[in-house]
Amino acid sequence: MNLKQKTLNGVKWTGLSSIIIALLQLAQVSILARYLAPSDFGLMAIVSVVIGFSALFMDMGISSAIIHKQDITKNQLSSLYWLNIFSGTALFIIVYLSASLIANYYNELRIVPLIKLLAITFLISAVGNQYRILNQKKLRFNRLAKVEIFSTLAGFIVAVLCAVNNYGVHSLIYGTLTNVSLSNIIFMLLGLKEHKPNLCYKHSEIKSLISFGFFQMGEKSINYFNSQFDVILIGKLLGTEALGVYNIAKTLVMKPAQIINPIITKVTFPIMSTVQSDTKKLKSIYLKTINYLCSVNFPIYIAMVVLAEPLVLIFFGDTWTQSAIIMQILAIYFMLRSTGNPIGSLQLAKGRADLGFYWNLGLFIIIPLSIYLGSFKGLIGVTIALVSLQLFLSIPNWYFMVKRLCGASFKEYFNEILIPLVTAIVSSILGYVIFWSSLIENVYISSVFFLITSSVIYLFLIKKYNKNLWSLLTSQYYGNLLNNNGRKRK
Repeated sequence: MNLKQKTLNGVKWTGLSSIIIALLQLAQVSILARYLAPSDFGLMAIVSVVIGFSALFMDMGISSAIIHKQDITKNQLSSLYWLNIFSGTALFIIVYLSASLIANYYNELRIVPLIKLLAITFLISAVGNQYRILNQKKLRFNRLAKVEIFSTLAGFIVAVLCAVNNYGVHSLIYGTLTNVSLSNIIFMLLGLKEHKPNLCYKHSEIKSLISFGFFQMGEKSINYFNSQFDVILIGKLLGTEALGVYNIAKTLVMKPAQIINPIITKVTFPIMSTVQSDTKKLKSIYLKTINYLCSVNFPIYIAMVVLAEPLVLIFFGDTWTQSAIIMQILAIYFMLRSTGNPIGSLQLAKGRADLGFYWNLGLFIIIPLSIYLGSFKGLIGVTIALVSLQLFLSIPNWYFMVKRLCGASFKEYFNEILIPLVTAIVSSILGYVIFWSSLIENVYISSVFFLITSSVIYLFLIKKYNKNLWSLLTSQYYGNLLNNNGRKRK
């Protein structure tokens, strides 16, 4: 397939995978919310942060280095594979032995066996991680999607069966172990048919890749902390029950971005890497990526603000209604935050993981301070602090990151955000006015009526004011843009 076909195929399969996986995860949380207590979700949130952060050290940024380097050799891949195995084993031991120390920090001994169980994922992930990345590098998104959907479905079934049989918080643990085990074993078995690592380790051959990876690992590590400081500090300052309420709202609010953003960013990183030397083309692709992400994310998040209470009732039941207001504020936060997602692909495409590292190092100081100050007003204070900080950082984010990497001006960048934002707000207001004047009393029928009305208005406004997006929807402009570049490279 040519570049255009690979791109469109990647978008299709990544989109399918992202949607199905997010829906399965949402269904899992929705079902388990009927069987588990808020404190159980709080415990799992803490354990997930510990495991997720530790996993970054196993990868060491090597995954991004493999995709970035276009002429990587078999010996380099072999050395990186054994480095992954060593890192996974070391992390398993470290996390397993540190479980009690982490429990003491939270004054919660129940997380000790949970951390020890999930630490097994490091041993499992080490054998399959490189093969997953090689599939992404070769744009085999159909294989990635099929394996990820299958393993997620298996994990979902295990988690639900365990919850129904009163396994409590261990239902979440066993579901995660099933998912990770199946996906990595399948990738390993498929990958061994194409690439069998040599029994060698040559540090000199992978030194440059490790150097690239260290900056990426440092940036990802700090970024991970920045994105999880809310969980870390809420669990410590407000307790596991408050954390459970917060995390339920956060889980629902994160789903749109988890579905939509990977559809674009998983595909655009390898694509951007192929045009990394053409700054004009790179800027064009990046700006359109921002426009398309905002055009899809913004109306969804604004709708979540309007429909927070019925959404909580539908997905989690009436015992979780206290999380509705948290969900509304978080919807605004994640809407704003979604605009920064493609910057990571832009950094890596240009080989500038160092910029992301220094940016997130600054956030490492600001974010915990904001959350700590907000915590004096409880969960609402924390969420308001997050929204305020995101607004404050929007202009520095453009100036120090976007402008430096692709040369986009202030007007070029913020126009791609402003147009989707205004059209989403206007369509939601008009939809709400029509819904309010209809005098429909049933909350579920009225919610559907609002969604249909605002969606129709939004599509009309897109056609009139967002020409680039309408061009994509009607003539596949994005694929044509990439295909033209592919012909030039030939």
